[in-house]
Amino acid sequence: MARTILDNIGNTPLVKVESADNDDSANIFAKIEGMNPGGSIKDRIALNMILDAEEKGLLKEGDTIIEPTSGNTGVALAMVAAMTGYKAQLIMPNTTSPEKMKIIKAFGGEVVLIEKNEWGEVKKVIEKIKDRIKNGEKLVLLNQYENKNNPGAHYIQTAEEIIAQMEDLPDPNFFVAGMGTGGTITGVGLRLKEKFPNIKIIGVQPVSGDTIEGLRSLEDFIPPVVNLDLINKIYDLEAKKALEAKDELAKTKGILAGPSSGAAFFISKQLAAENPGATIVTIFPDRGERYL
Repeated sequence: MARTILDNIGNTPLVKVESADNDDSANIFAKIEGMNPGGSIKDRIALNMILDAEEKGLLKEGDTIIEPTSGNTGVALAMVAAMTGYKAQLIMPNTTSPEKMKIIKAFGGEVVLIEKNEWGEVKKVIEKIKDRIKNGEKLVLLNQYENKNNPGAHYIQTAEEIIAQMEDLPDPNFFVAGMGTGGTITGVGLRLKEKFPNIKIIGVQPVSGDTIEGLRSLEDFIPPVVNLDLINKIYDLEAKKALEAKDELAKTKGILAGPSSGAAFFISKQLAAENPGATIVTIFPDRGERYL
């Protein structure tokens, strides 16, 4: 039977990434989520949230999906919407890379930009959207920050893929993920904790005042989908270090990824240096072409 592009979401490769000094005493394995058809891990949650909304009768053909997003969820929603008969209106900070906005528009999505300082108070952005809906605008808010199908997609799919791919490898000691909506670290982290009880769940967020596209600091807003009790430690990282690590991935590992991948790689390398012999699993959320 012929498959659609949506059938190819997931099943991304897990690859070994050498540490910075090429010391194999600690192994770093990265899930390459840029291999998804929409170019990021957000394809998974976009499809899962839309399918759930359809099952609940919240979405019908021709409806407009509205979503606040720093970019990748917007791309994913625009792509899935193009395949499933919906319109997509994406509310985005004006710091979003031009490439992401062009991709969204190529899929037929609408981009609405807001100022960076307004985006920093994303809770208020969500409330404004809810007010628009209450006032009669025919919009459907999936709300990745509150929707349980966000971490749910990673619990039932992303984590299970990692477990299968790690079958013949040492049990992981650390799982490292960037903090955005918190869906990835919560969904994957919960399932990995069930399978590997001794694993440490590590988050990465921008240091206060810095911007790492795709990540956000929990000091501004703690999304309801985040399970903080699951996370053993959250590292604050300077944007400069994330960008340097992103460049290192491209120039020495052949992996063209985005700044959030650089952040995850930097902290994974730090953990590798501090824990000889450890096995570290991390997520590289997207491709680097959208940041050029």
